[in-house]
Amino acid sequence: MNIGELRVTKNEAVTYTCLGLGSCIGLFIQDRAAGLSGGAHILLPEKTALTETDKYFCVKSAVSELITRFRNMGSNLATLRAKITGGANVTSAGAHVGEQNTTHVLRELIQHKVYIAALDVGGRSSRTAKFDANTGTLTVRMAETNEYKIY
Repeated sequence: MNIGELRVTKNEAVTYTCLGLGSCIGLFIQDRAAGLSGGAHILLPEKTALTETDKYFCVKSAVSELITRFRNMGSNLATLRAKITGGANVTSAGAHVGEQNTTHVLRELIQHKVYIAALDVGGRSSRTAKFDANTGTLTVRMAETNEYKIY
């Protein structure tokens, strides 16, 4: 998935992939009861003038759209499980966008009562994430160490 992309599918053999997640968030949600899975590659914690036309670049619009699509495709939302990765502070500029992204995503998911099944965020290294919609497995590869983590 490219930055700002978002997708929800039903009963498909899909692997969602987010390459080079630095401060960006890879958010993956699954509803096994309804056979739905979805993902988003989120760039910014809040909407800015630069993202007004790109509605899934910021946390609130991406999470809201994911929830809406799940509901519209038959999810009762009580069985949603989220896995989150990214949110690193890869630059020393001091903006801490990764931390802000993580905080905003967690806040939105908690507000929507989505269960957080896995969280691999922070640090200073970028990641690549692959979410297998069939198994619900999130595989994260750390760029600097080439270490793999499975959630």
